[in-house]
Amino acid sequence: MLHASAASEEPEQTREQRIQWWREARFGMFITWGLYSIPAGVWKMKAHPDNYAEWIMFDEKIPVKEYALLAGKFNPVKFDAKAWVAIARKAGMKYIVLTAKHHDGFSMFKSDLTDFDIVDATPFKRDVAGELAEACRKAGLKFGCYYSVDRDWRRPQGPGNEYKQTNTWDFPSSQREDFDKYFCDFAKPQVEELLVNYRPDILWFDGIGMKSDSQLEDLVRMIRTLGPDCIINSRIKTFRLPLPQPFLFCDYISLGDNEIADRTPGYDWENPGTLNSTYGYSRNDNNWIDPREIVFRLVDIVSKGGNYLLNVGPTSEGLIPQPSIDRLMEVGTWMETNQEAIYGTSAWRVYGEGPLFEKEAAKTEGKGAKAAGRAANAGPGRTPLEMRFTAKNKTVYAICLAWPEKDILVRALGQKGMLGGEISAVSMLGSKEKVQWRQTGEGLSLTVPRDKPCRYAFVYKVDLK
Repeated sequence: MLHASAASEEPEQTREQRIQWWREARFGMFITWGLYSIPAGVWKMKAHPDNYAEWIMFDEKIPVKEYALLAGKFNPVKFDAKAWVAIARKAGMKYIVLTAKHHDGFSMFKSDLTDFDIVDATPFKRDVAGELAEACRKAGLKFGCYYSVDRDWRRPQGPGNEYKQTNTWDFPSSQREDFDKYFCDFAKPQVEELLVNYRPDILWFDGIGMKSDSQLEDLVRMIRTLGPDCIINSRIKTFRLPLPQPFLFCDYISLGDNEIADRTPGYDWENPGTLNSTYGYSRNDNNWIDPREIVFRLVDIVSKGGNYLLNVGPTSEGLIPQPSIDRLMEVGTWMETNQEAIYGTSAWRVYGEGPLFEKEAAKTEGKGAKAAGRAANAGPGRTPLEMRFTAKNKTVYAICLAWPEKDILVRALGQKGMLGGEISAVSMLGSKEKVQWRQTGEGLSLTVPRDKPCRYAFVYKVDLK
């Protein structure tokens, strides 16, 4: 268990104030972009087997000097920060997190600590982090920075941790002292640069437990001093569930990549998800998720009190791939009709009902909030009986994952399920037709409008007395 310094021990309301906007936002855009968008999953005619493009330097054991040559080719002249922000807004996203430095050690911002950054090492010469931060704030979106504080394949860092994810092909003799020097002289000062120069609303770390407890405390103390309103995700440290003091060094929990909590965990959490197989752009990755499934995941995540941080991987030209845009626009169309059931909502007494809900509930009985894999909530099984619930003030939103062809009975909203709570009105978001309803002990009976107000995931708005 970690022992906090006095500087880390804050009153709970301080975190509550910081994280309030994030809880209300529920949906954000992750942008994984860097030099790895040039090889795009292929190195020397060899395609990466699982299309994990942003890890190509590590997976192919590319020497630092050879990988550095990519910077001279990086010229994303089609990059337009305002256009990217506009895409996020149309999708219904409320914040953006950019990879300021990924594991390859290349800085996507102007840094005084290295010339290996987008301004000094590339023909592009522009500070994309600064442009995105400005565009976000002008559009009313929050801006965050991803920073790989533990892994940096460009620099000697010792033998690594249990995952062995450091550069041992260039630096076979590196020791723990090398990591301590890297952290003290480079990583922590770069985080300071981000805080001072870009004022991020989120610092999104991706640690693997290489920092010592004292280094962790030192980093958090600096962040709290320079950016008291900046929220921190749990990957600042390799935490293990269940957490004894989950918010001592962070503000919310990032589950694993593409992982969704099996049930409402009882703390602030997010799903960092992809639109296909990889985060960075891969020329061969056409395993795109259907827009319907993206909406289902958004609904499922929010029903369990979480946020959905959905990734795009731009090309080396500076474009978000069209398949990503097409899917985000469909999600945005759904959000135009149903955003009321997402923004500012929280988990209700139960997060859902139906076959998938019952399957997950049985699977996790007595096991706590375990993370489900990518496919746990995907694929077949979406029926009108499958529902998710969100809540806001005196309203419960009952979301049908498929169109009900006939009247439905929502058991959780019956007199027994509501524990005596009374209903005053019911409507369907986006529909002008009147919904007839009748509440009994067994459930809430609802009629179905003649016309669908959207393509999928249909929301009954249930107002309580």
